[in-house]
Amino acid sequence: MKMKPLFFLPGAIALMLAASPMIPAFTNVAFAGPGRGGAGMKYDQLNLTDAQKAQMQQIKESTRQQMDAIFTAEQKEQMRLAKEQRQRPNLNLTEDQKTRLQAVRQSSKSQMEAVLTAEQKQQLEQLRQQWRQRRQQPQS
Repeated sequence: MKMKPLFFLPGAIALMLAASPMIPAFTNVAFAGPGRGGAGMKYDQLNLTDAQKAQMQQIKESTRQQMDAIFTAEQKEQMRLAKEQRQRPNLNLTEDQKTRLQAVRQSSKSQMEAVLTAEQKQQLEQLRQQWRQRRQQPQS
């Protein structure tokens, strides 16, 4: 049975984001993902309108597609296997890939922030400061 390549895309992207602490290109706080003080959690707390949510979803999908285009077939397979085994993949990203991923991430962040109102941007900055403070506290 032949599977469509896009079938694995959401899982691969989710795995990639879960592995972000291992990849220097993904060290930006705003894209750490839900549950880690990242974009998903922060944007959920900003009371986005339905129109803003739709715009954010479009940006996220575009970002996923751009990032997917950066990975080699082998790296995508490594992500898939690591996800199945509930492990973090070792992607051995090239410097070019790291640079390109960082550029995509930065572009996505800018696009998402452009969707926000001035008040929401202020709330987002407060959430970022709270996250930084929690991160600096020693864990018990």
